[in-house]
Amino acid sequence: MMFEIGLARDGHQTLTVDGIHIYSKYKPIDHAEAFIEKELDLNAEGYFLLGLGLGYHLKAIINKVKCKKIFVLCVDEQEHKIFSNSTISRQILNLSNVHIVYNPKDIKLNNNYQMIIPNAWIQVLNKSNPLYNFLADIKIKQESYSNQKKLLDENFSNNIRLNDKNLKHYLSETKRDNKIACLVSSGPSLNETKTWIKNVREQLYILCVGSALKVLLKEGIKPDAVIISDPKKNIIQQLEGINFDGVLFYLSTANYEATSNYSYTRYILFQSGYKKAEEIAKQNNIPLVETGGSVATTGFSTLKFLGFDTIVLFGQDLGFKENKTHATFSTSGRTVSKMENLIKVISNKGEEIYTTPNLHSYLMWFNSIMKYSTGMRVYNTALDGAEIHNVEVINEKQFYKLVHSK
Repeated sequence: MMFEIGLARDGHQTLTVDGIHIYSKYKPIDHAEAFIEKELDLNAEGYFLLGLGLGYHLKAIINKVKCKKIFVLCVDEQEHKIFSNSTISRQILNLSNVHIVYNPKDIKLNNNYQMIIPNAWIQVLNKSNPLYNFLADIKIKQESYSNQKKLLDENFSNNIRLNDKNLKHYLSETKRDNKIACLVSSGPSLNETKTWIKNVREQLYILCVGSALKVLLKEGIKPDAVIISDPKKNIIQQLEGINFDGVLFYLSTANYEATSNYSYTRYILFQSGYKKAEEIAKQNNIPLVETGGSVATTGFSTLKFLGFDTIVLFGQDLGFKENKTHATFSTSGRTVSKMENLIKVISNKGEEIYTTPNLHSYLMWFNSIMKYSTGMRVYNTALDGAEIHNVEVINEKQFYKLVHSK
């Protein structure tokens, strides 16, 4: 990496790495302080900061949290020398609560620590670095939440007023008769596999994501339930103009117009990671679902809670050979440009395929969940889709054999 210290317009030192400005070239300290002011959660137990640089972000955190523990991960060994030349290094180096490290193994965090990841440091971090995808995934989720916070809060308030039942009620009211659960998403493989379901429909419990509902209905397949999670208005089209009267599961922050317009049975899902949902769930002893960032991962968490010991994934590609991200007639999806920031992953065939940062984030979630999963068998039907740890890929014949074995 090429580090260059220069002078900003206001006379303070500033820094570029490989031509990327880590701080403002006009008011670098003010810029760093404004970022921390916007990002910092004062209720966190401690903090992880990516990038040391001239120490401006670190100093801004220290000013706010005083003695709480802070781990700073340097992206390059040169950073120590760069920092020692900073005008503020002497104020920081001897603080006992600040730990500057070069190896992630030296970092000891828990779920109550906040991850603070300045955009510029993600940009300069080498994509071959084993931490890159992990940190980029966290950054994507943080930015998504930050950009939609007002909308999430508004949807939550309105959805709570609907006074709908929750997962606990559904569990007590519904018999699942030891069926195999199918989680139907709208990846491109669904074009080939959707007909498998039709022949053994009565032996399955089908949970369908909103974007795949019209695909199934067009095939004459009625799922047991549909699930939605998107806070934005464009999700309304998933439930419009359809002949479906099954159960609707919806995330507590899903678009209120979409949920309130659905006139049949509804169940609200409270998610971990969203404080307002966590508070209500705790007060009323309601189970929480993990969202994983997508409607499909939320659906998977829901099926796990409902106690299914066998789950078959349909349309869960999480990658693509060509340039289509979703199935034909899906209400989601788009054509991917070769110029996009794509990531290579291994398919269920053992071949290299591409995925987007968002889809890769969901793949990482599945890998994490399945790495230590016990007592549950999960199968994937997306032969050309991304490989998921501990998930066996099956063909049509194997699927029928599995269904008839229950």
